[in-house]
Amino acid sequence: MLLSIDKSKRENIFDQLVNQIKSLIESGDLQEGFQMPSTRQLGISLGVNRSTVIRAYEELWALGYIESTPGSYTKVRKRKSLNKDISPISHGEIFWDDILEGVYKPDYEKIERFSQLVRDENEHLISFNRLEPDSRLIDVRLINNCIRESISDSDKQVFSYCNPRGYEPLRRSIVSHMRLHGVNSKDENILITNGSQNSLQLIFQTFITKDDYVAAESPTYSMLIPLIKYYGCKILEIPVTESGMDIEVFKKHLKKHPIKMIYTMPTFHNPTSVTLSQDKREELLSLCEKHKVIIIEDSIEEEMKYFGKVHLPIKSIDSHGVVIYLGSFSKILAPGFRIGWIIADKECINRLTALKTMFDLSTNTFSQIMLYHFCKSGYYELHIRKYLRAFRKRMKVALKALKTYMPADKVVWQEPLGGFLIWLRLNVKADKIDLEEHFQKFGVKIIDGSSFFYNPPKEHYLRLSISKCNEEEIEEGMRRIAEAVEELEVVESEK
Repeated sequence: MLLSIDKSKRENIFDQLVNQIKSLIESGDLQEGFQMPSTRQLGISLGVNRSTVIRAYEELWALGYIESTPGSYTKVRKRKSLNKDISPISHGEIFWDDILEGVYKPDYEKIERFSQLVRDENEHLISFNRLEPDSRLIDVRLINNCIRESISDSDKQVFSYCNPRGYEPLRRSIVSHMRLHGVNSKDENILITNGSQNSLQLIFQTFITKDDYVAAESPTYSMLIPLIKYYGCKILEIPVTESGMDIEVFKKHLKKHPIKMIYTMPTFHNPTSVTLSQDKREELLSLCEKHKVIIIEDSIEEEMKYFGKVHLPIKSIDSHGVVIYLGSFSKILAPGFRIGWIIADKECINRLTALKTMFDLSTNTFSQIMLYHFCKSGYYELHIRKYLRAFRKRMKVALKALKTYMPADKVVWQEPLGGFLIWLRLNVKADKIDLEEHFQKFGVKIIDGSSFFYNPPKEHYLRLSISKCNEEEIEEGMRRIAEAVEELEVVESEK
């Protein structure tokens, strides 16, 4: 067996030994059944420590290249060769195509778009595409204080599994906080989740079956769309007007279809930023009570109220338990903690908890305990007030910049009462243009509004999020957007 160990190489002796023997076996120079020299013999012949040879043999055994039994010699074994490239198995068919036939196929392009949103940003681009809080406003010292408190707890719960329904002290803190929003619930009515997307997944898994009718605003939260497609349910789209969901369209759907659930963002709707009026909230609730329709109320930006009065959640007037309320720390504090919550009827929470236990046992213990200390110390309320001051100013800058720079014949928008989003309707010809790519050429990242529709819209929209931008970035970003819009051809109105 010809081996050559070069102690001057950067590759260590162990790796040289393993790689050379592997190469000899894979090339066929060492065939099945070949008796390997003893570790002592090989060590002496190569002038290396026997322990290194022993480790090399152990590695080769683990990789399946050699075999040995107590009291016998080590021999080369027959081993299935490793495929360097995956190739079709037969007749041009791929193994996974056969396995996955008939199984839901995700929209990989949409998923890839989302993954791009969480990557590091190009410092030369101004980002209006990410609905994620500005981490520059987080007081890291307070977070560090809470981390130290969490780890120093005498019972060391931070290192253990958590109750499937969530860390009890954090549940109590959330119940207390939600009373400020008029939602009076008990501990038994709350389930802590891995963010709002996990909340939606649990709800669909618990209540929705194939061919159920689900109503949703159009446009709607973009990651709701793949969920609906995955579960094979039928979507009924309800247009969003300047005052929120079009209740008249919902009534028409109720007459024709047995709707099981309706998903809505009544406050600072994503992506349009509109807020549903109080009378429509009451009418929606009455209709759903009458027709036994579950209301999923998603309130991810509810805290961010800047101008005028904003109505309380629909859940605050829910006396029959038809509303499932979704809350989250992701859009106000930090999405990296992956903590959200569901408030619902006790029986609903019990069923959701049972399913959650089966799928992931519990939500991250460390994040929950840390956030409990953050809330208990009053830091969360301070953080919200800090965000409100900062983003009230930033939204004013954004709206003023829109009025200053945007060509009035090409762009229309509605001023939001709060939240981080501005929804632009473009009166331009852009059917053959990748809008996101077009605006990136001008140094800004936006989201093409078509991502928020189940069926492609006839008009062109942009969703702008100011959540990661300061005043200077917003001002400059709006100017760049206006330049990009100017390059697009206006749609002439029909006479």
